[in-house]
Amino acid sequence: MSTSIYINRWNQVPVAVKKFILRAVLILLVWKILYLVFLLPTRVLDKPLSHATSGGAVWLLNTFTHAGGYSAKSETGGVYTDYGITQMPLDNIYFHKKNIVSIEDGCNALELLVLYAGFIVCMPATMRRKVTFIVGGILLIYIVNVIRCAGITYIILYYPRYADFAHHYVFTFIVYGFIIALWLIFSRKLKLTHAQAE
Repeated sequence: MSTSIYINRWNQVPVAVKKFILRAVLILLVWKILYLVFLLPTRVLDKPLSHATSGGAVWLLNTFTHAGGYSAKSETGGVYTDYGITQMPLDNIYFHKKNIVSIEDGCNALELLVLYAGFIVCMPATMRRKVTFIVGGILLIYIVNVIRCAGITYIILYYPRYADFAHHYVFTFIVYGFIIALWLIFSRKLKLTHAQAE
């Protein structure tokens, strides 16, 4: 296909959709550059978020299960990757000094929080609505992820044969489903006519 065909198809896309796509691509590029160059090496966001996630999961487990004795500790440990065992920072959840779950930075939901907020920024809505949904949604997604980590810990400890399925499928479905539900609630009252005026 020639370039003119692609340009012609792009010109047929509604203005609101074009704005959404361009904003989304720009946010993705800026985030990836910012994260990979500055935030990943320093862990300025990952470290406190991973620590807060493990701490929240421990609080939930100690408060709402029949057994206390859960604790969290930030450590460095070996993790199986495509390149073999790699040493990386972990927030470990212990039960009576036995390591049950290790939370890597990739499990602290930072990418999901950015994805969620980026979608809302790209949509046509008032600033007040965007800020309300971003702040409220980030808090709720954090809580859901804490519940996920606590649930995985509990299942590994008491129902280990279901742990892999729960970790890779059940809880993943719950977290992503929750984010999609928030997006649908946010989008419900939006009208594309707002996008034309922006």
